[in-house]
Parts: sequence; C-alpha cells; structure tokens
Amino acid sequence: MSTQYRVAVIGAGSIAKYSHVPGFQRLPNCEVVALCDVNEARARELAEEMKVPGVYSEAERMLAEVRPEIVVIATPNAFHGPMTIAALRAGAHVLCEKPLALTYAEAQEMFAVAAEHNRILTVGTHLRLSAPMQAAKAQVDAGFFGKIYAARTVWQRRNGIPGFGSWFTNHDLAGGGSLLDIGIHALDRALYLMGYPEPVTVSGATFAEFGPRAMGLGGWGSDIQKPAPNARYDVDDFAWAMVRFANGAVLSLQVAWASHSPETLTTELYGTDGGAQISGWEGMEMFTMLNGQEVAIRNQPSNDRVSSYFKLIENFVRRIGGDESADIPTPAQALVDVRIIDAIMRSAAAGHEIAL
Repeated sequence: MSTQYRVAVIGAGSIAKYSHVPGFQRLPNCEVVALCDVNEARARELAEEMKVPGVYSEAERMLAEVRPEIVVIATPNAFHGPMTIAALRAGAHVLCEKPLALTYAEAQEMFAVAAEHNRILTVGTHLRLSAPMQAAKAQVDAGFFGKIYAARTVWQRRNGIPGFGSWFTNHDLAGGGSLLDIGIHALDRALYLMGYPEPVTVSGATFAEFGPRAMGLGGWGSDIQKPAPNARYDVDDFAWAMVRFANGAVLSLQVAWASHSPETLTTELYGTDGGAQISGWEGMEMFTMLNGQEVAIRNQPSNDRVSSYFKLIENFVRRIGGDESADIPTPAQALVDVRIIDAIMRSAAAGHEIAL
C-alpha cells in the first residue's frame, strides 16, 4: 500500500486553483488538507470550491497544527525563500513555485536547509515535461544532435502582462517581471536539453516599455484589468541575455510579457550532427544530413493531454516515495537556473557583462 501524503498549499491564487490543488487531488495517495493565504476570505472561497477542509491565514500556525508531509509555496516571489525554509524546518517536502528564489545566495540557503532536514525541495519549472520537450530530450540522449554548441530560447507575448497593479508588477513583492515569471521557464527548457553546463559569463538587458503605459495587459491575474491611473509598475516586461558556458557553448534568451512581435514559445538547438526547433506545445522539427541530403524531420507530440504541471506533481510525489527515476528539477539544476537569472538582473542593472 502506498504512503498517504497530506498536502497544504500556501497561496490561494489562480495557479493554486488550476494547477496545485487539482494536481494533487487527482493522485490517490495525496489529500489536500489545508489552504493558507493572508487573504483568509479568498482562501476560504477556494477551499469551499475545491473541497479542502482546512483554512488558515498564518502559515506558521498551519504548519504547526496540520503538520503536512507536502507543502506547496504559491505566494508572491519575495516570500518563496522564507516560506520554503519554514516548511522544510517543519518537516515537509516542498514544491515551490518559480522563481525558486530572488538571488542565488537565497536559493543555496534553501537547498542547504532541505539537505539538513533530509527533505526534497523542487521548483515548478514544469515545461520540461511537455510532449515536445520530452521528444527532444529523447533525441538528445540518443545522440542525434552530436555536441550541442549553441541554443536560443524565446518566450515572447504580444499582450501578456499579468495582474497589472497587483504584486506581479510590484518590484518589492515580485523581484522582477517577465524575466522571473516566464523567462525562467524559457531558460530551463534550453538548459534541460543542454545538460545544465556551468555558466561562466552572463550579459543581460531588461526593459519596461509597455507596462508603465498600461499597455500589453493580460495573462495570469487578468481579472485586474482596470487599475487606478497610478497603479504601480516597476518591473521589466522585456529581457534579453547571452550566456557563455565553461564547455564553450552559448545560449541566447529572449523573453517578453508584451512586445510588438508574434506570440512565440520555442527553443532552438544547434549541434554538430543536427539541430531542432522545439515549440511550446505543437511539436518539434529536426534538421540533419542524410545520405548527403539536407532533411527535416517533423515530430508530432503524443496525444497525452495531461498537463506538464500535473506530470511534475506526480513525479514529485513519486520522488518522495523513493523513485529516483522520476524527472523533477534537482537542486543542481535549479541552482544553475537561479544563478543565471540572478546574473542577468545584475548585468542589466550594472550595464555590463557579469563574470561568474
């Protein structure tokens, strides 16, 4: 008989409603027993809708009274580190929303606490588990590309600034904008296929050309569409970066919440024996030489309709149960992600390349 896990979610926003709570509820060995949010009325409303018995407004009290085996951190970004550490010290395994932390030093501390308490900590960079990404990873593992020496990864929206005037666009609570929200996903897609090489230099630039004019609104939190004229917006809505790695490979990152460009979610790989364009959801096209001829191979994704976030939740629970083959972001992988994002923000602020 499999171990039963009691799950608590800290944060009662949209992602808790559509991903975290239903994701764990669909697993037979998990029960979501409590929701916690500083806005207790919102937590209570979601708990009633999702049939969750416990409602709290204070995380410390919830951890002490419920003592869940699994905790999900879905708060504004600034609280990811403190809330994760509190949950780990309370004895829970933790799935933290992305970005894991606002700085590389904070992420290191979080994993140090997880190791100290023998708990599993992972982060919600789930797009690696989409069908196109898994198809690409299988070809990487099979050696189709040869040596991957370059990659380009892009997530650009035409209109997609979430929660205008909410914590999403408040630097004190979010720590950043498009780079921390969707840029971390685009970055992790490329690094997952490249094998998380060691970064040595990072050059980045960030911009805020749409948000300050209340343009490009949409996406998560889009219920906040008519803010006051003085609604706070002091985060980026566009970021561009170049990363060099110790193995000689390079990576280009482009990300935008809003831009005068087509909606794009794609990762490109460039290898000695082959290349590929991996879309967000539609599939993958690979390029190589066959018998002296240039060929393109189209790979259609499987008919698996389970969301990549649900797959991450399932893998996380399997890993807790001892299945080392379950694919989740590992500490080493998550730290590479955070280290690069941290360096991009520092490079953008300083106006020059950062050596790591």
